[in-house]
Amino acid sequence: MKKLIRRTAILLIFPLVFVCCDMFESPEPPDPESELQKLMPYTQYLVSYWTGTDNARFSLQWMQHLGGVSGKHLHVDKYDLIPEYLDEVWNVFYHTYEYYHILPNINQMIEHATDSDAKAYRGISRILMAYSLGMMTDAWGDIPYEEASKKASPSYNEQKYLIVIGMELLGQAIHDLNEAAGGDGIKPGLAEDPIYEGDMDKWKRAANVIRLRYLLRMANRSGDYNTLLNAFDNDLFRGNHDNMIYHFPGGDKINPHYFFDYNIRNTRVGSHIVDLLKENDDPRLPVYVKWNQANEYVGTAPGEALTSASYIGSQLASKRSPVQLITYTEQKFIKAEVYYRTKQQSLADQAFEDAVKSSLSYHEVSCPGWEAEYASVENVSLEQIITAKYVALFLQPEVWADYRRTGYPELKPFDHEDDPEAQIPRRYVYPRDQLDFNLNIPDYAHDIDIFDRVWWDVE
Repeated sequence: MKKLIRRTAILLIFPLVFVCCDMFESPEPPDPESELQKLMPYTQYLVSYWTGTDNARFSLQWMQHLGGVSGKHLHVDKYDLIPEYLDEVWNVFYHTYEYYHILPNINQMIEHATDSDAKAYRGISRILMAYSLGMMTDAWGDIPYEEASKKASPSYNEQKYLIVIGMELLGQAIHDLNEAAGGDGIKPGLAEDPIYEGDMDKWKRAANVIRLRYLLRMANRSGDYNTLLNAFDNDLFRGNHDNMIYHFPGGDKINPHYFFDYNIRNTRVGSHIVDLLKENDDPRLPVYVKWNQANEYVGTAPGEALTSASYIGSQLASKRSPVQLITYTEQKFIKAEVYYRTKQQSLADQAFEDAVKSSLSYHEVSCPGWEAEYASVENVSLEQIITAKYVALFLQPEVWADYRRTGYPELKPFDHEDDPEAQIPRRYVYPRDQLDFNLNIPDYAHDIDIFDRVWWDVE
């Protein structure tokens, strides 16, 4: 009897087991296409927002586009950049908190795009990675990359290797986009690709212009600018309509300069850029700079902490103002510099004129009389090229790289004791979290200061 009861009980349990299995089915794996459609627009927003946060603002303070007037930004103005100020900047690129961040996002997009043969998405993702990786290594030199998404304490890659990786990513991206243009794979539209609305040709052109940035770093190291001349044969931007720009939609996705000016309020426009614009009667002045309460355009000098100085102009710092990532204007200035360095003066003069005029045109302040004096320059010098680029690339951290490469424009550093040997900072220190918790951080990372040089920054 006991055996019969036991057998009956076992038979009764089996249906329950099958029912339980049905009740707790494994969740469906994520659909690569829907994941790509979700991740791509958010990552483009995140990369664009990040380029206007302290990731860029600290260097823009040293370049005197901005000036700190309170809080940590005043400390940075006085060259007191401590590791704790950089944890958040670093983590936006590397870490996953409430939602994905830049490097994990892009790695996921590349993986999903590979799984679904979505070469358009993979190409765009690789361009975003190359662009962001360049921003990171420009600021810190050696950083984690190959192990960054695999280990809690990733090893560091050398900058000279990271530049090669960036160039390879751009080459792979262009190959992907060429195949996507003639293939049947899924392609992003306006909703998924706010920057270029799925225009593969414009993305390829952007990749080639980003490549010019990398080549400038390498030429600064090697002295060989002829490689850049060869790169001019690639498909580059044809005008401002090709610019790599992100337009903020509003809501919870607002322009970072608006956020800093109207929420944090620790910075104002720097005195050097304001003085340059005023001295030359530059038509971009009212675009770049707001009147202060006295109806004047006023900047704050390093360490001055002038709270009555002007904020950034509303065309550049409203909720929906776009952020320029890389532009036709920058491309033309690169050409002007390379032509100058390779002894092709007439080409340098023409590229310089095109660059200045394209900047004014972008900001809708074209002025033939002004351009005749300040754009149509004969025998333009390297100082004139880089100083004009410094003005045209207002709020773009590329000006810091230009300064480190060329020494222009001439800036007066913050100086505690009127030291004639005072210098402009040349790099970021490593964040506190990295110094304390990354077991594989190189020993030299603990000794670096902001006046040390990164690999491509040679004297």
